[in-house]
Amino acid sequence: MTRTTISLHESTLIKVKALSRQEHSTLGETITELLNLGLERKRAQMKKTKNKFVLNTFAMGTPKVSLEDKEAVYSILDESDQ
Repeated sequence: MTRTTISLHESTLIKVKALSRQEHSTLGETITELLNLGLERKRAQMKKTKNKFVLNTFAMGTPKVSLEDKEAVYSILDESDQ
């Protein structure tokens, strides 16, 4: 195991120590277990939303020009450039 130092809120440390006593494990083992559970949950959430692409659409009313008439479309686009 690798040693490291972390800063915890006092209330969090109290809860983790209590859990550690209940499970008859060391503080390090309890923190490792809790971190692994949190990481697994976070990975699962990210996996669910990873491929979820949402494109918002909005009603824009009726077209001002026939989209089938490419010359009319070009004309409208040229007007907006000026």
